Amino acid sequence: FKRAQNGLVVICYFGEGAASEGDAHAAFNFAATLECPIIFFCRNNGYAISTPVQEQYRGDGIAVRGPAYGMSTIRVDGNDALAVYNATKAAREMAVNENRPVLIEAMTYRIGHHSTSDDSSAYRSVDEVRYWNQRDHP
Repeated sequence: FKRAQNGLVVICYFGEGAASEGDAHAAFNFAATLECPIIFFCRNNGYAISTPVQEQYRGDGIAVRGPAYGMSTIRVDGNDALAVYNATKAAREMAVNENRPVLIEAMTYRIGHHSTSDDSSAYRSVDEVRYWNQRDHP
């Protein structure tokens, strides 16, 4: 898309757990150094399957990694559909107009299980889930 200059971008969706994998760091680095029009969209729901963020990394989430790779970064309330739309639209404009990657971190909470084989009650309390459910669905 960079060579074609056709106004198209790539968007890659991943969770905060995947951001700790080597492939994510390689992708961030290649996209930044090659100035690729790509949006990295991280859904940070607080858990990498069963591992809470406090055990995944130190620091302020995934967004702080963007500047280290030379990428513009947007952090957004992942529970606000309009905010996510606007953040993605802004990221797309940056990626197209500046021919470079943008990192979005959408902060949210996963109410349900990670997958059909996951029992999240094994690693988080009913009270925690109830709190987030009431906060997001008053």
